[in-house]
Amino acid sequence: MNLSANNKRLLPVYVGGAVLSLILGIVVFAVVVGQATSSFFATMGSIVGVLAILEAAAIGVYIFLCFDGEANFFLYDRKTGRNISEDELTFDRINARMGYYMTLIAQSQAETWERNVLARDDARFGDNQVYKPMTAYKMLYDLGEIDSQATWELFTGATPEAITALCKVLHGAGEVAMAKALLDIYEGAESVDDVEEIRDFVMGNVKYLRRRMKEYVLGHIDEFY
Repeated sequence: MNLSANNKRLLPVYVGGAVLSLILGIVVFAVVVGQATSSFFATMGSIVGVLAILEAAAIGVYIFLCFDGEANFFLYDRKTGRNISEDELTFDRINARMGYYMTLIAQSQAETWERNVLARDDARFGDNQVYKPMTAYKMLYDLGEIDSQATWELFTGATPEAITALCKVLHGAGEVAMAKALLDIYEGAESVDDVEEIRDFVMGNVKYLRRRMKEYVLGHIDEFY
């Protein structure tokens, strides 16, 4: 059983069990052993107390090992060998991890657009294709992060199928207005080098993209294992 992936909801139960066992051990030593009138009761009380405390320790170790027992794609810290807390997760970390992820699905930024990777149901997108919306966000964010004519032309020069796939994924992630705006911009471009409108749109929504990427990751954090 892996608490960090599928059973995080059971964590309070395990913590409660550990606390109760610890309290039982302390009470047994304080009351039963401390007030025992015979060596038999003192010995039996000591055994029960020790077992209760050992049980509390065992549960604690189990929680520790299970909770960080599997590396989360966005939370795992290779330096410590453990997952960081969700509160420590920053956009920069998310962006860096997605930068690595993009190298797994295409050899270059241009190939990501040219191969229309979002049109396929690929095992590399994870269970329920959970990485697809993040891939769409990252594709757009990278256009603005690099901010070059050639990069913007990846959008205006993409096939209609690639733009449709991009907008479909964004629409499915709740970005209805963004999907419509991108489709309108693409259809309104008069040539491949007519990039002003897409540039203005993405650069004007950089903060929004950063926020949405982080919200999406945190909202699906248990799926990124």
